[in-house]
Amino acid sequence: MFRNLLLGITISILLAGPALAEEVNPVIGRVGDFVLREADLERLLSYQSPEALKKLQDDPAQRAEIVRQLLLTKAVAARSRKEGFDKKPEVKEELGYVIDNYLADQYLRKVVTADVAIPEEELKKYYAEHEKDFLISQSARVRHIYFEAAKDATPEVKEKAKAKAEAILKQLKEGADFAAVARASSEDADSASKGGDLGVLSPGKTNSKEFEKAAFALKAGETSPVVETPFGYHIIRVDERTDQRTASFDEAKDYIRTTLKGQFEQKKAREFLDKLAKEAGLEVVQQAPAATGDSKPQK
Repeated sequence: MFRNLLLGITISILLAGPALAEEVNPVIGRVGDFVLREADLERLLSYQSPEALKKLQDDPAQRAEIVRQLLLTKAVAARSRKEGFDKKPEVKEELGYVIDNYLADQYLRKVVTADVAIPEEELKKYYAEHEKDFLISQSARVRHIYFEAAKDATPEVKEKAKAKAEAILKQLKEGADFAAVARASSEDADSASKGGDLGVLSPGKTNSKEFEKAAFALKAGETSPVVETPFGYHIIRVDERTDQRTASFDEAKDYIRTTLKGQFEQKKAREFLDKLAKEAGLEVVQQAPAATGDSKPQK
């Protein structure tokens, strides 16, 4: 992803005019006669996907590395021009292909498919036809207090771990705070530091069918008896429960719009390319396969 991102930005620099560079913006890098300003980088990065932009905004080091690579690219390109490398026929030909490919891609994105809009009726139709795809499985926010006793542990080890769990369960039944007891007593260090919180779990997403069965048998606010799993003994509490349901149209609308927009854009691009191919007289000349040494003359 990083390499493709950098390639796209680099080509943008090659094709960009000087207008933005003349604006009063903070200089964020320079190499030779070339000056890179903040507005230039922001404009170039705006061509990327929202996901790529988010990663760059959250990672200043990666952003700085992109600036460095852009400046190095400029330095290498300047050196190559100075030595006449850009005048080599094979280089000019390859550069032409690269620029053509970039221009074609951007034209399809920003001209041919730029005005694609999905009517509300299409969104509702898709939702009605795919409602089963928007099923949200049940989930539960779970805490546990854990005492280790591996599956192959000795009976003595298991009995000791179970006794600890039973003693803690007694405290809970007498009104002790689950989160506080988990912090003080649970042998699962990661969750203990969070009051036993394991986050939101869904069926089929745990590594123990015994744990899962016990957890999803509880209602919100309930605490389980001691539960044995291949890992040891647990006391489980469910803080919140969400039953299985189908996402509403409003919840699914953004996903549907993104899905249909992609489909509509592909369809519009295909139609444009098919029409252009006819108008431009596009023809693929099929070459007969070369004869191999083992071929026999046709009679």
